[in-house]
Amino acid sequence: MDRVRTFGLAAAGGVVAVAIIVLVGASRSEDGVGPPPEIPRGVVLALLFSVPAVVGLVGVRRRNRALLLAAAASLVPASLSTLTLPLIIPAVLFLGAAFDSNAAVQRNTWLIAAAIVALQVGSLAGLLANTENRCWVAYEGPGGLVYREVSEVEYQQVKDGPSPPVDGGCNSGSLTVRGVGLAAVLAIGSIALAVAAARPPLQTTDEPV
Repeated sequence: MDRVRTFGLAAAGGVVAVAIIVLVGASRSEDGVGPPPEIPRGVVLALLFSVPAVVGLVGVRRRNRALLLAAAASLVPASLSTLTLPLIIPAVLFLGAAFDSNAAVQRNTWLIAAAIVALQVGSLAGLLANTENRCWVAYEGPGGLVYREVSEVEYQQVKDGPSPPVDGGCNSGSLTVRGVGLAAVLAIGSIALAVAAARPPLQTTDEPV
């Protein structure tokens, strides 16, 4: 049995399965009272959690131990919540595939793998560090509730004013364009490094003068 291929593909499938669970779970939590979010949290997190699977698949295709270890290490920070705790299983599978790979790894590939892990951890940290608190109020309109986004100060004033809204609230931890953009750049950079590291070394030939 080709354990590198079997373990690697199983790990990538496990990551995708968890990403789908995150997508569905986040979408259900956003279906409550209130306006739809400007940036769907579930979609962004699902895509971000799937990046190690892409790196792992590149490592499987090239039988690259460093990339497989990078994919495993990148899943550890992402598994710190209850919903994503099952990511530990794909991480262990990628780890098993890495140690079953007998392909030689150049020293610079290990450095690239470390950079891939740093970029993926940075993408998740950058996404979660650039969130904001968004408040909203709802009024009765001809076709149902009409939502309006307000600041925290305005929300308190409107709520306690003479014509209070029928509903309102604040959503903490809302994703921002800046955070998503930063996460996307770092994630794409990690995939680009993985592809570059998987390229076979150039064969040089000495031509007679």
